[in-house]
Amino acid sequence: MTLARFTTPKPGQLLRRILDRPDLVTSVRELAPRALAKLIDHVGLEDAGEIVALATTEQLERVWDEDLWRSARPGDDEAFDHERFATWLEILLEAGDEFVADKLAELSEDFVTMAIHHHVLVIDIDELAVEMSERGQDDVDFDLVEKALESSLYQEFEGYRVIARRHEGWDALVTALTALDKNHHALLDRILMRASAMSSKYVEDNGGLYDVLSSDEMLEADVAGEREDRRSREGFVAPSAARSFLELARMVDARTEASASPADPVTRAYFRDLERTRVRVPPPPRHDQGESLAALVARLEPEADDAPPKHRLRGRTKGAPTRPTEEALLRRVVQALGAENAAAHERALEELAYLVNVLVAGVPFNGRAFRPSEAALAVVAIGTIGLVALSQARKPGKRQMEDCVAIALREGVVRAFRVGWFLLHEDRSLAEPWPELAGLSFRPLTRR
Repeated sequence: MTLARFTTPKPGQLLRRILDRPDLVTSVRELAPRALAKLIDHVGLEDAGEIVALATTEQLERVWDEDLWRSARPGDDEAFDHERFATWLEILLEAGDEFVADKLAELSEDFVTMAIHHHVLVIDIDELAVEMSERGQDDVDFDLVEKALESSLYQEFEGYRVIARRHEGWDALVTALTALDKNHHALLDRILMRASAMSSKYVEDNGGLYDVLSSDEMLEADVAGEREDRRSREGFVAPSAARSFLELARMVDARTEASASPADPVTRAYFRDLERTRVRVPPPPRHDQGESLAALVARLEPEADDAPPKHRLRGRTKGAPTRPTEEALLRRVVQALGAENAAAHERALEELAYLVNVLVAGVPFNGRAFRPSEAALAVVAIGTIGLVALSQARKPGKRQMEDCVAIALREGVVRAFRVGWFLLHEDRSLAEPWPELAGLSFRPLTRR
C-alpha cells in the first residue's frame, strides 16, 4: 500500500487554489486569525491583496496584533511597526479607496489615530498662522520653520495641515485620509484634532517644528494595552508580565513559601483575567468543498512552532531527551495527573502553556526568542529541577514520583517552575544535564 504524501504548496499554487474555490469568501472568513496570518505570510503580503480584502475587520485586527508589533530583542516590549502598517495600507487600497475608509472606520479610533500619528505631523492651520505672525520675519527661527514647511510633503484637510514625517507610504496614507474625509468626515475630524493636539504639545516641549520627530508614546501605550487584552484571551503573556514573573522567581525562593499560599501575583492576575474573558466559540459550519481551507493552511508549516501552544502540550514534550534518573519528571507527573484527577490535569496543562508563553515572551534563547517547541522542553526541564527540590524523596523511584504528583496536585506546576528557575540562577551547573537549557540566558531581565 502506498501512503499519500502531503507537501507544502508553493505560494503561487496555493493562491490559485484558494482563489478558485467556489466558497472563497466563507472559507477565508472562517479561518482563525492565526491561520489567516500564516496564509498571508506564506503567500506574501504583497501578493495577498485579494485574500486580505475578504477578511473581516476582526480578523485583520487580530492579525495585526501579531504582524504590526515587533521587539528589537527577545524579552523587550514590542513597538508598533509603522513601515509595516504602510505596506498593509497599500495592500488594502487594492480593494479600493472606499473599502479602506470603511475598514479604518470599523477599527479602534485610538489605533487609527496612533497609526496616522506615526506617519504625519498634524498642524492646526489657524494656530500655525498665528505662531508665524507672532514670530515675524526677523525671528531667528522664522526662516528655519518656513523652509521646513515648504520642503515637506503635506496635504490640507479643512483646517489642518497633515505633514509627512517620512516619505514611505505617504501616497497610500493621503489616499486613505481623503477617502475617510469623503465617507467618514466626522471620524477624520476627530482623528486630526487629537493628532494635532499631540503634535502641538510636542512642538511646544521641543523647541519648534523643525525639531519635531515623533511623539506617540502615550497613545501607543493605550493601543498596546488594548492589544494585550485581546492577546491575553488567547493565552499570550505580555513581555512586561513575563519579565516580572521571571524576575520575582529569580529573587524569591518559592520553597520558603507556605504550601497553602496562593500563586505569585503575576500568575494570579493572568489566570484571573483569562477566566474572565474565556469564551467558548462554536466550531464553524462544515462545507463539502474537499479539503477545507483551514486544513490546507495547517499544512503550510510544522505544527511545532505554531504559538501559543495552549492545550497542545499533551504531545509537545514527548520528544524530550531522557535521563536514566529523572527522565523529565514533570512530564511524567502531568501524565499521572491525567489518570488521577481530570481537573488537576487540565489545570496543569494550562499552567504549562502559561509557562511556555512566559519563556517565549520574556527570555532570550541563543540570542533570539524561544520557539514554542523549545520553550516547552525548557519548561519541563526547569519544572523537573524544581519538583526534585520540593520532593521529600530525594532518590528517583516510585516514592519520589508519588511525592511529586502530590505536590503538583496540591500546589500546581507553576511553583515547581519558580523553584527550578530560582535554583538555576543560584547554581548554573544544574542546567548542564539538560541540553534544552544550553542556550538559556541567565542575565537579569530588566527592560533594556
